Amino acid sequence: MKAINKIFMGMGLLAMGSLFGSCIGDLDVPVKDPNQLTPEEFAKDPDAYLNRGISEVFQGITTSSPWGEGSSILGFGDAGAGTFSRTVFNIEEMSTDNYSWLQFNDAGYYELVTMNLAPDNEIMYMNYSRLYSIIALCNQFIRTVNSGAYLLEGNADRAARAADYVRQAKVVRGLAYYYAISAYGNIGYIDESAPAGTAPTQYSREDAFNMIVSSLEDVSEDWGASYTTPAYGYVGKEACDALLTRFYLNAETWTGTPMYDKCWTLCQKIIANHAGGYENSGLADSYKALFGANNYEYAAQGARTNEIIWTLPQESISLKSYGNSTFYIASVCGSYDGISSIGDCNLTEQWTCMVARQQLSEMFGFDKDGYSLDLRAELWKTSKDGFVIDNNTIMGNAGYGQGYAPLKWTNYAYDEFGNIDEDATPVASSFASADWPEIRLAEVYLNAAEAQIIGGAGSQNEALKYINFIRGRAGVDPWGVADMTADNILTERDRELYGENDRRTALVRHGKYAGGAYLWNWKGGTQHGTATPEHMNLFPIPTKVISFSKYKQNPGY
Repeated sequence: MKAINKIFMGMGLLAMGSLFGSCIGDLDVPVKDPNQLTPEEFAKDPDAYLNRGISEVFQGITTSSPWGEGSSILGFGDAGAGTFSRTVFNIEEMSTDNYSWLQFNDAGYYELVTMNLAPDNEIMYMNYSRLYSIIALCNQFIRTVNSGAYLLEGNADRAARAADYVRQAKVVRGLAYYYAISAYGNIGYIDESAPAGTAPTQYSREDAFNMIVSSLEDVSEDWGASYTTPAYGYVGKEACDALLTRFYLNAETWTGTPMYDKCWTLCQKIIANHAGGYENSGLADSYKALFGANNYEYAAQGARTNEIIWTLPQESISLKSYGNSTFYIASVCGSYDGISSIGDCNLTEQWTCMVARQQLSEMFGFDKDGYSLDLRAELWKTSKDGFVIDNNTIMGNAGYGQGYAPLKWTNYAYDEFGNIDEDATPVASSFASADWPEIRLAEVYLNAAEAQIIGGAGSQNEALKYINFIRGRAGVDPWGVADMTADNILTERDRELYGENDRRTALVRHGKYAGGAYLWNWKGGTQHGTATPEHMNLFPIPTKVISFSKYKQNPGY
């Protein structure tokens, strides 16, 4: 594996009390509080502790806990359910037209799936807690660097590395804030400039947006003009800029001020940094291979086309979690005649608890026999396998099969053309080896195209070329100029990014989430969907947060 893995494996799995010792009060979320390390302890090996500190920042978004066991947020019995990608998936995917969760033993899932949103929902509180524990972790790491604990003075190499790590921590913090501002609107904001233990201030969505974006823009500028390849599992200027394109694309919705031109310009810079792969677009030749057991090869320093700009590592560096790809594969696989957890998924876990909603399935144009020409749905289990497309029920195991099984990630390794590589495929176990792609180049192409279609930024011909790279790889017909509509880009975006924690934010941006402009199965609690109140474009700030922070609740709750 890559040399940087030694930082994760050698340092990240140990308890690093310095990061969390005094950050509980920062955001008032229930974070574990290990014993703090003393300055004398840091002085014994500052380089090792510096590496360990940044590794824990990244483990905060990759596993249940930076310390390798249990969860770093208290009060939730299922540590796997509290991982970053999984709590975001619940908010961004489960509450939309993409997926239905069938097991409601955990309080809050049924209400989320039916878009019956309320402040006391435990799933929302879990999401909020995870996001803000990451923010607290990043702030405390930056404070620790700034405190002089790592003995940077007089050691130029260590000081440069620490400065780079601080930039990376700010990008990770920006990612957590991105999902917080999308879901909750007027959020609490705090950064490293406030002393540990300071209570965060609730800001308007616009003000929070401006502070977060300003921080990321400063970080990008500090990295210099050029993109350099970061170590595997870490981030650099390109990931920072890709995250900024998300903020710019949502700026009109979140602040009232459009930033489509800025989105287009930054997307152009990122796109220009990539080549090779499908028609020299920088996209991998195979969509399927991007979600297989060896997909780390498509990330930074990988052996193949680096389409994955930001990856959350898994088994490739011995990080295991019941979030990320393990969660997705196990949820879609189940005890059912038409699917095999081993044969189809190469995973011993089979949870039988998640199916596609009919509206997602229909985007891929399956024929009556359950076949689609779209390679992005190549692995799905459909009517050809005994599944039905409509969701007649969403309750319990009886709901499995009532909706197609949308296989996307698997625990098989693939060659660059999407053929199974038997030699590289791991033995089936409880944990999947596939990384979780946080941002892919394909999303940047889509962000640019949407900025053109919705905001008039850039060149229509260039945007059309971007879309047709994506559609061409998927094996479907190219678009013409007449196809460049808001509805079409929203649908194409979902065909490409389904399951990648984008859908709710995109629906809100297009005016298709709350209200009755667009209905999907079980929206509002009825089989074929019903209108929901417009205020549900924002989630409620959880009751427990309101109780200790005294924040103003979002309207309508």
